[in-house]
Order: sequence, then structure tokens, then C-alpha cells
Amino acid sequence: MLKKLFHKKKLSDIYSNYEKNLRQGKDFFEGISLNRKKYKTQVLKLFREAIENKDNDKLAFCITVCFYDGTDNEYIDFFEEIILADWHEEHEDVVDIVRSFKDDRFTESLKEIAVKEEIYRKYDDENESTLRKCVHALKAINSPKSNQIIKELIDSGNENVRYALENYKD
Repeated sequence: MLKKLFHKKKLSDIYSNYEKNLRQGKDFFEGISLNRKKYKTQVLKLFREAIENKDNDKLAFCITVCFYDGTDNEYIDFFEEIILADWHEEHEDVVDIVRSFKDDRFTESLKEIAVKEEIYRKYDDENESTLRKCVHALKAINSPKSNQIIKELIDSGNENVRYALENYKD
């Protein structure tokens, strides 16, 4: 009886519903516990499929599940593969997740996203949220290379870079 009351959702079922009702504003992710990584194996498989098929919708689904279910170092290769890919439109969310890895291998890619607005930041408005997230990710990495890129971004004169860095002043 209790098993029926607390039925565990399979990620494949969640994705199937998501795919059928894409972009209808429904919360398909309410059954996913935060940072438990219980869907990790399935998400990694879906990631591979999304990348191989250049499927933006499936990639968006995987990224959203990552926000709920959590990530770890096993995800790094996937994010390294997609961070600069131009077949998807999920760069802002990718940058958001990459920040948590604090891995210097993303430094140059974050710079590319920050400076190539026409390719990677098409949906940024005057607040440039993707640019700001790049700054936060570079600060999280905190390597000589990432700090040099932050200096270059400051020297560009973009006020949104300075605004993002205000969060780090003592």
C-alpha cells in the first residue's frame, strides 16, 4: 500500500511527459528530490543521446534535471563537450552549472561566452545575465588564468562585469 502512495517516478516517464507537453509551463520536475543524484545514470545516458543527436530539447531537459538532482565530476566531460557547442541555446544554464565544478578547464570557454555575445548570449538583455554568470564562474574557479580573464573583462569597460564583481568586495 505505501509503495503505491509513494511511487518513485522514473526519469524516462518524466521525460516522456515533458516531451509530449513541451513548453506548456507544467512542472514536470516536482518529484525530483534536490541533490540526491538518484537519476544520475539515466541523465548521463540522456546527455549522450542529446549530444549525439544535437537535440536542444533533450539537452534542456537534462540540464533542468541537473539543477534538481545535482551534478558531480562524472558530468564534467559532458559539460565540456557542450559549453561552446552552437547547436543548442542553453549556454546560460550550462555556465550556471559549470560554476559549481570550479574547474580551470572551463576558463577559456567562459571567456569565449563572455566576449562573443552574438554567438553565445543571444538572449541576454541589458543586464547581461549570462556574462555575469561567466564572471561568477571565473571567480569560483579562482586560478591565475581565470583571474587574468576577469582582469581583461574589467578592462573591457563593461559595467555589468563590475556589477557582478561587487558581490565579492569585502
